[in-house]
Formats: sequence, structure tokens, C-alpha cells
Amino acid sequence: MNVLAAVLSIILVLIGVAVTVLLYQRRQKYDRFLLQHSLCLKTLREINARYRFFPCVSFDQQHTYDNEYFFNNISCEDYLIYQLQFIKKDVSSQIEKIRTNRQLYANYTEERNKISQFGQFQTAPDKLNEQVLLKREQHLLKKQTLAPAMQFNIAVTLYCSKINGYVYRRKRARFTDAEILAYISRLEQKNGNFYTDRKIWNSICRVERGKVSNKMRFSIFARDGYRCRICGASGKFARLEIDHIIPIAKGGRSTYNNLQTLCHSCNTKKGSKIL
Repeated sequence: MNVLAAVLSIILVLIGVAVTVLLYQRRQKYDRFLLQHSLCLKTLREINARYRFFPCVSFDQQHTYDNEYFFNNISCEDYLIYQLQFIKKDVSSQIEKIRTNRQLYANYTEERNKISQFGQFQTAPDKLNEQVLLKREQHLLKKQTLAPAMQFNIAVTLYCSKINGYVYRRKRARFTDAEILAYISRLEQKNGNFYTDRKIWNSICRVERGKVSNKMRFSIFARDGYRCRICGASGKFARLEIDHIIPIAKGGRSTYNNLQTLCHSCNTKKGSKIL
């Protein structure tokens, strides 16, 4: 009984495969005829040839923090503003291209909608079902209609991980082209190397400060021999901290050569001074 059931199951599978193959071959036959002889598809190809749309390049951003304080303190907006300092020219160019796509697509759609030769062929569809032919023609017309990128946004994803790399939290935000251009406009308001827009400057400072990961922090401590670079304090009673030699508020960066180990007392006394 089990053998008979298995044989019947195999036969049904084979019948299903055979039917699928026959339907596929039939569809291919209709599509070949339409691609060669459909007047509306020919017109669509001629319209398509006249339009060149720009591709969409992604500028999505992501970053992982191994320090929960920085993860909580830095928003996706902060991170985007920081990154736009370096990519604003390319981003602005991409936004302009997408807006050009929108203008071109309006003209393209108007031409596409004027196509009227549905069901008209350069040669008679011998022995082909008319209803199936019209249905496949509509399918191919939709498939060959151009669909350019017309929306631009940047998604920013921030992760929080353990120092071993295990990610346990995430936050994400998406910004429209209008929001991005507004940030870029505010980034243009500069006095030398400093941004005059206080919110922009605060965002940049937060992200720059957050670049000092726990891994980097321990590396700086080890480089400096776990001693304060000013007073030499060390040991379990020395509250060691990472200090920016040139403060972020004065244009300093979170790079190894601009970071040093100070005890809490010396760091507090130093403040924003450059020693």
C-alpha cells in the first residue's frame, strides 16, 4: 500500500512538472510573436530609446558603537550631518539627477499613455488565441515600461555592540531629499573651519567625540602605559580618562595622535585649553 501511494505521488509530481513545462513553452511562443510583431511594443521601444534616466546611487550610512553612552547620545540625524561634511557634493549631485528623472518621467509617461495600437500586429497571429495574446501583450507592455528612480533618501542605521562585536541594540531613521538639502545648506554656513549653526556644530562635535570607541580607549591607555601624561598618576586609584589634545571645540579630531591619557584631575584642569 505504501509503495502504491509513493508511485502515485511520483506520477502526480511528474504530471505537474509536464504541465508547467507545457505552459511555459506556450507562454514563450506567444511572447516571441509579440516581441517580433506587436505594434504597441515596437512603439514603446522607440519611446524608451529616446529617454536616458539617471541610476540611483545609495548613500545609506551605518555605524556600530561599542559604547552605550555614545549610542544613546548620538542620534541618526547627528550622524548624517557629520557624514554630509564629506559627501555633500556627491549627494547634492545625486539629488539633482533624481529630480531630473522626475521631470523626464512626466514627459515619458505622457508619450507612453498615447500608445494606441493594442492588438495590432505586423503579421497575422496564426493559430494563436486572441485573448491570451492580448493578455500577454499587456504583460510585456508593463514589463518593458521604464521605471526610473524618482525618490532619493538616505537611511542611517546605528548599532550598539559589546566590545566583542555582539550587536544588541539598533536604531534607524530615513531622511528625504528635502531634509538632506536643508542640512547641506546649514553646513555651508561656516566661519573658517567652524560651523556657525549651533545645532549643526553640536551634532558634529557629538559624533566626533563618539569616534573614541572602547577598543580605541583601551589602546590609548596601553600606549601611554596606563599613566596620566601630565602628572604621571597610575594604578587603581588613578581615574584615567581619554583627552583630546586639541579639543573638538577647537577643531580637534578623534585620531590616535590627538588623543592622550589624563587623570580626571588633570583633564578637568586642562579643560578646553591646548597644552
